[in-house]
Amino acid sequence: MAKKKSKTLPKLKKELQLVFNAFIRKRDEGKPCISCGQFNTLQAGHYFAVGGYDGLRFNEFNCNGECVGCNCFNESHLIGYGENLIEKIGLEKYDQLKQQAKDYKMNGYKFSRSELTELIKVYKQKLKELE
Repeated sequence: MAKKKSKTLPKLKKELQLVFNAFIRKRDEGKPCISCGQFNTLQAGHYFAVGGYDGLRFNEFNCNGECVGCNCFNESHLIGYGENLIEKIGLEKYDQLKQQAKDYKMNGYKFSRSELTELIKVYKQKLKELE
């Protein structure tokens, strides 16, 4: 019997990113942009950028509905994002997120194949529940 070929970590991460982003957009649908407060089409915008904080890539507090203008073109968008994030999740969770970011910078983080596979299932289910 042939051994089933596993997906690579990058492929699993990419698949999870698509499902996670769809969940964030659906979760925040009809809400204003976390940064500017305007009602526009939302993307999944990260407070702590994926490029520098990959370990927070799939953190629901770190990722919120953000309009394309703020997410891609407004370099000062994090000012409004931070203020509105505190209002949305509360100071305690905001402080926890900041601590997680600090820990990630000091220690790094590597996703495992099993963790990514499980998160894909979790976010497919969460997305299904919102539809």
